Amino acid sequence: MKDPTFAQTVILLLAHNDEGAFGIVVNRPVKTKDLPFPLFFGGPCDSPGLVLLHGHADLAEGASEPEEEAGGVQGEVAPGIFVGDASCLERLTDPPGDEAPRIRLFRGYAGWAPGQLEQELTVGAWAIASASGEVLFDTPPDKLWDQLLPPFFPEPSLN
Repeated sequence: MKDPTFAQTVILLLAHNDEGAFGIVVNRPVKTKDLPFPLFFGGPCDSPGLVLLHGHADLAEGASEPEEEAGGVQGEVAPGIFVGDASCLERLTDPPGDEAPRIRLFRGYAGWAPGQLEQELTVGAWAIASASGEVLFDTPPDKLWDQLLPPFFPEPSLN
């Protein structure tokens, strides 16, 4: 896309229905000093709080009652990727052992009106790739675009 907000972005789509679509940009880290976990620019739309993604199935089982965060999305949204809540964040502040927590916080989100994302897909503005916790949490954010970029398809011969 030519819009610099979305140029070479990787978006994890969290919801898609008749009311539109909702996702977060997962490859734009934001520099911060006061947070124990990485913060990312999730998109140009303001959110009332932060969106939390994590890769800990055991935390998803103990999540509190659903809140109106992350567009009402909760639980596992792709293999190994969970939308968390404040209770997950509290439990992750003291991760077990030397294991680095598989967690990311996002400020803002990307949203589409009904039919808008479908239209953008039709004109080739976006490519679709499968999401997984391995890809999201084990790939450095600055490498996600290159890893998920669709293979080059040569132009068909006119002969």
